[in-house]
Amino acid sequence: MSRVVDYTAFAAGCVLILAGCVSVLSGWAPSWLRHVDRPRLFGAWALCLGVFCVTQLPALRSGVTRLGSAAIDARVALLLVSAAALLLGLRRPRGQ
Repeated sequence: MSRVVDYTAFAAGCVLILAGCVSVLSGWAPSWLRHVDRPRLFGAWALCLGVFCVTQLPALRSGVTRLGSAAIDARVALLLVSAAALLLGLRRPRGQ
């Protein structure tokens, strides 16, 4: 069961990396994301989250843990950067 979850996270990470690259390079955001005001920040979010998901693969995760706490801190920083990019890229509600 854990292999299924690992490979699903890897596949989702690859899709997010692809969408992030397209969004950062072209300024495109999927049409179903109407609330995204800045597509390039959406791309940064997708890239960071995609890299995090890809490094969840057991072969890569063990490599990250062998590198020590700095690599684990870098993965946590990726999550924080992705959250900040997502929040900054969303359209703010306008007051009436």
